Amino acid sequence: MTENNTDETKTEETNPTEHTTPVAASVVDESMTIGRLVKTKREEKGLSLKVISQQTKIHIGLLECLEADQFDKLPSKTYVRGFIKSTSKILNMDQELALHLLDMAYAKKENKTATVIPNKEMRTETARNTLSAIASTPLETVKSVTASSTLFLAKAAVVVLIVGVVGFNIKNFIQKSSEESETKLPEVLTTLHKKRDPAPKPAQKPVVVEPKIEEPIQVNLIQDKNQKNTDVTVNDINLKTISIGEKQYVEDTSMSEADQKELLPAKYRIQPVKGTENIFINASEGESWLTYKVDDKDIKKFVLRQGRTLFLSGKVIRLFLGNTHSLKVFYNNKLINLNATNKSGVKNLVIPEELKTKYLAPLFVFQDDGTVVTSDDFLKENQAKTKTPVTPAPAAEATKTPVKTKNL
Repeated sequence: MTENNTDETKTEETNPTEHTTPVAASVVDESMTIGRLVKTKREEKGLSLKVISQQTKIHIGLLECLEADQFDKLPSKTYVRGFIKSTSKILNMDQELALHLLDMAYAKKENKTATVIPNKEMRTETARNTLSAIASTPLETVKSVTASSTLFLAKAAVVVLIVGVVGFNIKNFIQKSSEESETKLPEVLTTLHKKRDPAPKPAQKPVVVEPKIEEPIQVNLIQDKNQKNTDVTVNDINLKTISIGEKQYVEDTSMSEADQKELLPAKYRIQPVKGTENIFINASEGESWLTYKVDDKDIKKFVLRQGRTLFLSGKVIRLFLGNTHSLKVFYNNKLINLNATNKSGVKNLVIPEELKTKYLAPLFVFQDDGTVVTSDDFLKENQAKTKTPVTPAPAAEATKTPVKTKNL
């Protein structure tokens, strides 16, 4: 994250739309930081992090890191500048002052990691001493040292070349073995000997039988009415059921098979097994923040940096994804599109899809103390406190409809 600050700062300086007027150093308190400024203004307004998160659409965990000046846990500087601009409008902060404090914070961070470069006089003295040492050395010694150095470099180059060739062959062998292991073996077909047809029996005269007229049979048909969503509001958080007709994703056929193989490595192309779901996420075009739960394991949340990948496997996978436009998601080795039905870039995803109606959206609730719970557990805890039952969605009703059947 640190190595990208310089490039991002240059980009921001060349962009006239984001140029801000420098703030005088005497106006800014040296002890004041951007995190303390945001927290102070928020507390003066009497607003919680949850309210700021709902109004700015910024993850509450990112707001916590911003107030704590934990820039290592935040996205790139460009995203953080956007966060400052959004919060400045809500908290009535001086936007120029806030951006100036942000630039100061990143400048201090760069100064800590900067390498101390010796001054010009020290470099001149070092060069002078080196030249004097070379001048005082006999010519034969210099030649022998030069020859031995050349020989050593030649040997080192040969060793590096040999190691590279061996490593390349081992990598190809491992990749070829993994691809061969995924290839299905052809099924063996067995051929059974056919029995000879028996000799034809003498034809018999057909017996005319009058058809029997039977009464119609009563059959119970279940007519499924349109499912109504159950909306529940608990502590200003609106929870609702996921409808059956809501499409979570569609298959993405825009990429060629060769391009998909580059995004999905061979070791993650696992043959699907009934009862086990596989999700592979590649942050190929940017960063994304993820929160997920696999089966009964603990909830995990973090920022998936650009170029990083994540592989999940289990019976039931619940995912909350941000900035989905920067992700390539594979479900059981097939590329899927999460943005076809949702353009906001934020997605709740339940795998397998037939279980989506069992859960409430949003799938996870981020509490004021920084913890994350599932929406189901959050609803149960508040029901236990208030003893207020939730009215479930109306189930399908069964009606008896007579159906006439005829004997053919």
